[in-house]
Amino acid sequence: MFLPIRTDRRLRKTPWINYALIAVNILVFMTMGNAPVIRYMLDPGALRPIQFLTYMFLHADAMHLLGNMLFLYVFGNNVEDRLGRIGYLIFYLIGGALAGLGHVLVEPAPVLGASGAVAAVSGAFLALFPGARVTVVYWIIIIGAFEVFGIWIILFYFIFDVVKWAFDVDRVAYLAHITGYVYGFVIAIGLLLLHVLPREPYDLLSWISHRRRSRQYRKLADKGYQPWDINPVKDPIRAAEAVKLTEQDEKLLGMRHAITQSIAQQQLHEASDKYIELLEFDSSQVLPRDQQLDIGNQLAGDGRHLMAAQAYELFLQAFPKDHDRDQVELMLGLLCVRYLDRKQRGRELLQAALKTLRDPAHVDLARAALAQIDAH
Repeated sequence: MFLPIRTDRRLRKTPWINYALIAVNILVFMTMGNAPVIRYMLDPGALRPIQFLTYMFLHADAMHLLGNMLFLYVFGNNVEDRLGRIGYLIFYLIGGALAGLGHVLVEPAPVLGASGAVAAVSGAFLALFPGARVTVVYWIIIIGAFEVFGIWIILFYFIFDVVKWAFDVDRVAYLAHITGYVYGFVIAIGLLLLHVLPREPYDLLSWISHRRRSRQYRKLADKGYQPWDINPVKDPIRAAEAVKLTEQDEKLLGMRHAITQSIAQQQLHEASDKYIELLEFDSSQVLPRDQQLDIGNQLAGDGRHLMAAQAYELFLQAFPKDHDRDQVELMLGLLCVRYLDRKQRGRELLQAALKTLRDPAHVDLARAALAQIDAH
């Protein structure tokens, strides 16, 4: 058996809605006990609209509940982090309802469980974080663990469900799972294409685009062309003649490209090492907005406080009106006060952050750090 237990994707906010959904599922299971649940199941033979909501909070037994909640925890936390709390709740409930609809349109048997909604979350995870690494625990004869890209683990379960449904292997509601996967994937891709969700370097569209560019670069390099010259795909020879990059320019472009590749593959520790090398070569180098934040957060999480502070300072200089500026000011201020002995700079940053911070926990953090400065 193979079960995912965590991803390497860092959360930016606490996924309270996902935690609440897990808690409600557990509470309903414990409360219902042996009480009859037929009227709350999704029953094609005695269908009532409310069943499209109630069925997804019922489970046949403890193992059914445990499996669904484990998948919801592993993948739902990150999806809520991207969709936002209200958006995620709406997405989840609609996903469960549509998964149930997919079942009742074809299958006559009653169904219960959160599997369809969880499949919707998994489909969205596939679109939003294909390169995230998922730790999977297995036990066959021995117990062990390994890491795999999220795209492969979710595709594995999707294909598994399709094969099981196609061959009518057992009485599990595989069609509800399949409907959920398709719904979650299509909605997430649509939100990216319509720019309702901001694009990230590791979503599926960016992943595909990056791999396409990498193939183009390799083909050009194999032919002896400079892949960093202007418009090498359309006219590599004329472009190479028209623009002569300096050796320093070519090295900078190569280093930045290597960082983008590592981020796209969710190798943030490796990317942060490469970014340090880039700053050693040119201390003014700033990456695209999301990449710069990810690198700063990774460096801070790794305890490389001085380099994290430099990454955050460059972010503030390059993106002075960014909507997350107060969060970066808070993080940088805390680094200055707690680790770098830069009390005055820390005070400036924390006071600036307090003007726009709204989260009470973040406000308390900033005030505590200012009190720490005053105490010394």
